[in-house]
Amino acid sequence: MPDISSSTYTPPGVYVSDESTPAVTPRSVATSTVTIIGPALGYETFSEVVSVFSASSTALAQQGIYATAVTGPPAIAAPVVRNLAGLLMVYGDDYTFEVVAGSGSASAAITRIKRLSGDEDDLTAPSPNGLVDGAQVRVTYAFTNPSYYEPTLHEDYDQIVSMYGPALVSTAPASPTASQVASALTLAAKIALENGAASVLCVPTNPAAGDYRVQLGTAYKKIEVDYRAQILVPLFVDGAYDTSTGANMANLLADVKLHCETAAADGYGRIAFTGAPANFDNVVGHDAMAIQQASRRLVLVYPNRLLTFNSAVNASTEIDGFYLAAAQAGRLARNPVARGLTRQSLTSFTGLPATVAQAMTRTFRNNLSRAGVSVAEITQANQLVVRHGLSTNMQAVLTQEISLTRVGDTLLQMVQTGMENSGLIGEPINAEMTTNVKSALLGLLEQAVGDAVIVSYANVLVRQLSADPSIIEATFSYKPAIPMNYIVVKFSVDLTTGDTTAEEQTATP
Repeated sequence: MPDISSSTYTPPGVYVSDESTPAVTPRSVATSTVTIIGPALGYETFSEVVSVFSASSTALAQQGIYATAVTGPPAIAAPVVRNLAGLLMVYGDDYTFEVVAGSGSASAAITRIKRLSGDEDDLTAPSPNGLVDGAQVRVTYAFTNPSYYEPTLHEDYDQIVSMYGPALVSTAPASPTASQVASALTLAAKIALENGAASVLCVPTNPAAGDYRVQLGTAYKKIEVDYRAQILVPLFVDGAYDTSTGANMANLLADVKLHCETAAADGYGRIAFTGAPANFDNVVGHDAMAIQQASRRLVLVYPNRLLTFNSAVNASTEIDGFYLAAAQAGRLARNPVARGLTRQSLTSFTGLPATVAQAMTRTFRNNLSRAGVSVAEITQANQLVVRHGLSTNMQAVLTQEISLTRVGDTLLQMVQTGMENSGLIGEPINAEMTTNVKSALLGLLEQAVGDAVIVSYANVLVRQLSADPSIIEATFSYKPAIPMNYIVVKFSVDLTTGDTTAEEQTATP
């Protein structure tokens, strides 16, 4: 714009210039990803032929070999060693393993095989099954890629299967009550995707970390500062850590609750969807568990026994309650931020076991919902729907409604990342700085309204603190979309039929 006040001549006219302050367009916030944490196939298999000696050991080709059997979950077999004629060699009699640079199955561990002698005084003597120095054996073993247990984002189900194993078994087990789940992580990811999640962040638990509670805790640490992990589903499988008891279930719930609340305090808002295994001891019921935890960041679902169809064996099979948690998480990820789960339908299931359905009376369901359990029920239209999308904190509407917690988390992340990307931090504070900060914040709040994250905002105030002049403080209030949970209709019966008159009859002459 020309300087009209200067001595340089400026012709008469209208001069327009853009004096607007910086506006910030925030990067989109990922709200459609579900994080699945639990056991997967856990390994790859490899077979190789090596020569064995008694005086020295021979290194196997792969790192991270499971030198001994793992009870699981998941269960992993010990290596199998045979001579070239197919005769099975016995560990501790014919050969032994030496693990170098780490414990067995550690991702960087090197495993070496060594021949044993049948005579303690003569190392050159054959082993009990005839293994001699220089003999070749075929070693078949399981190993884990160093990056296998790291969080990995997937959008393609086939890719999930290839990495973590098939969801269900391909042949029917001998016992009709035996589990048909082959990979818990794959099945949960499949259900989350089927119910609307755009992607899944898979975090396999590592059996080498310790018992299953320790495995989950180790996995939580890997996503502590990951903005993608907003909706969590830890799989409370039964196995090395007994999840069927009330005390152990309470420990697992308390662990993930603490993780979510700590992460939220650090600016990484997240909600955990949890479900009990099918054999959970209901003497310590879901309602008592929900009341004990009482967190707006923890969802406990019911029932803990559902049916799904295994096309490979052409039959339905019973699965655990944490798969229902994966379905609810997937549905929430599909919904707009302000939409909760109440009356939302769920897929991936063929129904409920008869004993479960018969026990779900209205009184029973009311008791669960009153305690803060997110109950799924079969409607008259034969659909499985979420009765009321609740957290385990029933103190107030702001804490019990999942959508309101999600709105607050999403808005926080939008403002946090948007203001970080504004480029204002580090700039000198001048007369326009408070205006620039307010302009940037207003742009973010308008974006939140436009994305239907919030309904409106008000009272946007920006000031420079006198105590520390390097701080610009901004405050505002916002109005979220409150879920409508009840419609009250009143009606009455009107028995009025209208006015009536009596006519006097006239006699006919």
